[in-house]
Amino acid sequence: MKRFTADERAWADFFITRIGLILFASVLLLSAFKIYPMFIEKEAISGLDATASDITSKIEAVDSVTVPGFRYVHVFDEKDKLARIGISTEYVAARENITTPWGERELVHAEPLVARVYPSNSNWSNTSGLRRKLSDLGAGKNGDVESPLDFSRDKNAVDSMFSDLEHELARTPFIPDMNRSMIIEKVMIHYRDGNRSVGRDYVLVFQ
Repeated sequence: MKRFTADERAWADFFITRIGLILFASVLLLSAFKIYPMFIEKEAISGLDATASDITSKIEAVDSVTVPGFRYVHVFDEKDKLARIGISTEYVAARENITTPWGERELVHAEPLVARVYPSNSNWSNTSGLRRKLSDLGAGKNGDVESPLDFSRDKNAVDSMFSDLEHELARTPFIPDMNRSMIIEKVMIHYRDGNRSVGRDYVLVFQ
């Protein structure tokens, strides 16, 4: 024992070993605290991606349908209800707040839309509302196949309305109630241009 206590190198090795073990344990703890929030974040982002992608694919599928008036009823899964959905004319965004050891943060995942999509807005909340708005713009004509708008007289006003809605929905996207089903509908607006019929198709999203 005397030889051990008298040997300063032995004490130095002892303390270096202890310090090394303490540092190693500290690194493991820090890694655990870092990896767990990263796992939570990755899992949450994966869920947001799935939710936004699912809605986007349904909208694009309805847009590809050639039958005017076709409707798809989208029902939100329980896992979807963890997210907050926002739909504009250009994207579907899913948001979720997560809590980490460093506080709460918001995660966002957005999927771009190719189709001309117009969710509920300040001008209408469903297809009937759109037809009423078109009737106001079209001097009583609502753009249905039996009531076409006048191409030269009404088209600019209709295009202007949709352009204004794009800006509105970019600022305040449509936020669906996740406890209710959502309707995705293909709508055709018909025009009469002399002896020629002209159609413009859109996708409406509403509840």
